[in-house]
Amino acid sequence: MTDQKHTVNYLKDEPEDITYENEVRTKNYSRNNKKVNDKIYTLKADIDRLQEEYDNFKIISAGHQKINGELREEIKDLKEQIEHLKDPLNNLRKDGNL
Repeated sequence: MTDQKHTVNYLKDEPEDITYENEVRTKNYSRNNKKVNDKIYTLKADIDRLQEEYDNFKIISAGHQKINGELREEIKDLKEQIEHLKDPLNNLRKDGNL
């Protein structure tokens, strides 16, 4: 068995970089540009609002999961009670007392 080792001898052996970030060109705006500053402020406010909504959804989701677990336990207990009530009723039917 031979050890295969890949070595790059020439630059042309390297794969071509086709990542998106190398294709995007951004414009530099002056920090004194009121329109840009207003847009930055608006976007930061949107980020804060969305973060607050996300945090609220996480809290609500945790509450729903807790309630769901409690309801599942309650359903399980009620099903067990129903099964216990069915047995005596079926026994009475079998005996002919009902």
